[in-house]
Amino acid sequence: MSNYVWGTSLSHADYLQAKSFVTDVKSATRDAARKVSMDISRQTRDVIASNESLHREQMELLTASTDRTVGALNDGFERISYSMDAGFNRLSDGISELNATFHWGFGAVLASIGHINDTLSELVKIAKTPVQTVAFNHFEIARDAFRQGLYRESLEELDRAISGDHTSAGYKLEWRFHQLKGTLQLGFADCDISLYDLAKAEESFLAAARYGKTDYPHDAGRAFLSAGWAAYCQGKMKEALAHTEQAMALHPEMGAVFFQASKIQMALGDVENALPMLAKAINLDSFYALKAAGDGDFQPHDDRLRGFLEALRKEKYRQSVPKVKAVLDKLTVLELAPDVADNNEIRLLRAFLSEGANWPLLDMLSVVQNLNKSRDMFLDGFKSLPIVMRIKAPFQSFNAKETYTEQETYYEDVVIKPGSFFKKSVTEKQQKTRMVTKTRTVTKSSSLTEILFEFCPVSAGSFRMGRNEKDFYLGRYPVTQQQWEAVMGNNPSQFKGERLPVETVSWDDCHNFIKKLNTLSSKQLYRLPTEAEWEYACRAGSISAYYFGDDESRLGEYAWYDSNSEGTIHPVGQKKSNGLGLYDMAGNVWEWCSVSGSSDRVLRGGSWNSFAGDCRSALLYYPPSDDLRRYVGFRLVFVP
Repeated sequence: MSNYVWGTSLSHADYLQAKSFVTDVKSATRDAARKVSMDISRQTRDVIASNESLHREQMELLTASTDRTVGALNDGFERISYSMDAGFNRLSDGISELNATFHWGFGAVLASIGHINDTLSELVKIAKTPVQTVAFNHFEIARDAFRQGLYRESLEELDRAISGDHTSAGYKLEWRFHQLKGTLQLGFADCDISLYDLAKAEESFLAAARYGKTDYPHDAGRAFLSAGWAAYCQGKMKEALAHTEQAMALHPEMGAVFFQASKIQMALGDVENALPMLAKAINLDSFYALKAAGDGDFQPHDDRLRGFLEALRKEKYRQSVPKVKAVLDKLTVLELAPDVADNNEIRLLRAFLSEGANWPLLDMLSVVQNLNKSRDMFLDGFKSLPIVMRIKAPFQSFNAKETYTEQETYYEDVVIKPGSFFKKSVTEKQQKTRMVTKTRTVTKSSSLTEILFEFCPVSAGSFRMGRNEKDFYLGRYPVTQQQWEAVMGNNPSQFKGERLPVETVSWDDCHNFIKKLNTLSSKQLYRLPTEAEWEYACRAGSISAYYFGDDESRLGEYAWYDSNSEGTIHPVGQKKSNGLGLYDMAGNVWEWCSVSGSSDRVLRGGSWNSFAGDCRSALLYYPPSDDLRRYVGFRLVFVP
């Protein structure tokens, strides 16, 4: 027996004409948010969806009092209201709202998707004869009549398109004509019931499928799906399943085909074959889990369905954990970009790993199905954002001075007998105590701290002196003494200060630092820039002598050099940045760079005691291997 509404014995024709059904549909159609509802057992709903996921799907769990008002539910059921607007927006994935409890929309949907909506001008282009052109004009009139609710007139125009009239022979081989004709014969809410004929609808849909499958296989698949539904509504389950399987072969990306096949098999009592079909539908659109739970053919087997969905939930979680971990692994190296440091998506992925095994199916699948989208969105976004990396500093001991207070004993002369003009006062020493502040040197152990490194994105591209092949991230500032000390436990610099660039570091010193930093990160994330990368990033798209232009008199706005440094190094980030947000690319400290394809190394950028010309973007300096002068530092490249 076919099931349109669980718990009723309505025929399909009665279902379309049921007073409460038509009233609900007309009301829903008038509303901005067209809603229909379905009844689901509470136990099964708990396996499928949380209230939050229902809300995301634009669904609403109605209250028990509302259920009692409706009077259609048993104690073990809940009513879920669904906004049809959400379904119509998702038609690219198939007929997403296909479900026995709201098939009223099925006919209207069939008339509004795929190539059946090609414009008349497009149809005339494919017409090969004047007869076909006339037929397409009749079809255009039929579509307009359908839009206006003039269903009888629409059918008349379709018959003229197919069979002709006194002026034309007609063109019966056009699948669109038969598809719209089948839609009128299948029936839908507020249809012209006098046109209702399921057998003819099945025949029209089969004709549409036969004529369209070569050039329009997906539309032919929808036609076979429609024929399958027409056969189901007649109780012809064997034919319904055969038509649906043909639809499956032509349009395997349409979840509705697998759902309908599963529904028909459930109606036949073939639960074993129905459930794997349902799994395929859910893979294409997770919402089919809810549709099945609210479907009249599935509900007699609610225990089996719930067990299947629970097993599917566990299996999906097991399969998804490695994928989520892989995406998180890719994102977490970038998650500290200032604009998205505490992003909801990243928190959700972490929650999935720790709690997801207990989540309902829809909640879990919504995370998994958006994995690639989330990853791509983040990675694309991060390409234009500065990022901050947090590295755990190693445990180290160091000496430090601290102040403390303690009680001190002292003696003070106290007058015990006052003096007079002729006699001195009598005093005696008395012991007293007081609190004093002192300083001492102690050995302390550093707690596990975090070191922050800021990086700016540099996109691949060409510049006057060459080409940078790949995107990369370059340190916003030269490495500071605070960062060096946290990693290495020492400070080779001549000038001391946490925010000062580390200096007096050799090529080998830099590589030892990077090696240790990568060890702390458990990944090979950091290296020195090549001299080409450095220049490309320094120029920031400029072709002038300096990244701000050719006017040397402006150098003091951007760099510490011999004319303004007062003979000393300065904290990073005090001058203006270049166009990429990089600071101190000119002046303050020379920076070590490698040379691609060789073991050479060069210095770039000039320093606090350099002449202005040494701070030009293009200038490079080949130092002797033992050059440890106190104005040489470096900055890092981050490689995600």
